[in-house]
Amino acid sequence: MTQGLDSVIIDNFQAFTNGRIEPKLDFESGEISFGIHKGDDDSADGIKISRAEESIFVWSVYYSVLSEAIETLLDSPELRSTTDYDQLTLAVIDDPVSSMDDARIVSVALALSELIKRASAIDLKFVIATHHALFFNVLFNALRRKNQAYVLQYYPAEGWSLRKQSHDSPFSYHLGIIEDIQRAISVNEVERTHFNQFRALLEKTANFLGYTGGWGALLRGPDAALLTRVLNLYSHDRFGDIDTSEVAAEYKEAFTNEFQEFLKTYRWAAAA
Repeated sequence: MTQGLDSVIIDNFQAFTNGRIEPKLDFESGEISFGIHKGDDDSADGIKISRAEESIFVWSVYYSVLSEAIETLLDSPELRSTTDYDQLTLAVIDDPVSSMDDARIVSVALALSELIKRASAIDLKFVIATHHALFFNVLFNALRRKNQAYVLQYYPAEGWSLRKQSHDSPFSYHLGIIEDIQRAISVNEVERTHFNQFRALLEKTANFLGYTGGWGALLRGPDAALLTRVLNLYSHDRFGDIDTSEVAAEYKEAFTNEFQEFLKTYRWAAAA
């Protein structure tokens, strides 16, 4: 980091997380640690962060460097503070929102869209890949570049095909959630973010069906009471700064059982 971006990375990480966690970057040793520094007994160093926070940190590094590059390239060549970015012509971004909740996904998409708009004055192209419907939707509407959006799909007769996407919903958000959760269950990688996704799916389904008892009324299996408590616990942001992505085996089992029961009871078609 020759451009002194360490403080910028920290600021961006805290802005995207809206939290108290502060990264500590040691470029000489190549070590990164995280802590909560409140100036009292609740302060802590060397804490373990969640998978979502790991994704946000990685994005914060990339975003900070890319922002610096764009700001540098916007200057005329003779005024640039460095020549490190002079050969930069393409930025490739592969699904930066893995494990993030909806609020963070929207924040990342909006920040990225503003960065792309800033880069429109220079010869810098972007290739962005995602399987997340909400991220695609926000980016699409923020940029309004319909002829530059594509969807990669598999057709039995044709194989893989890349086709232009003319509107902001190439796939339904709720179906995307189901696919994410089913994938996590199949490889035994259920994390806290999947609990939050399931709660969002329950809320949308309850609203659609007109359940006056709320989303909890949709849980009908033997683990309904336990999972309701866990979903309520995991939905509160105040726990997100210190808890990890690890989930107790008992909670994973209840989650899997209730999710499968939910799909069966409300006749969801299995995701491909």
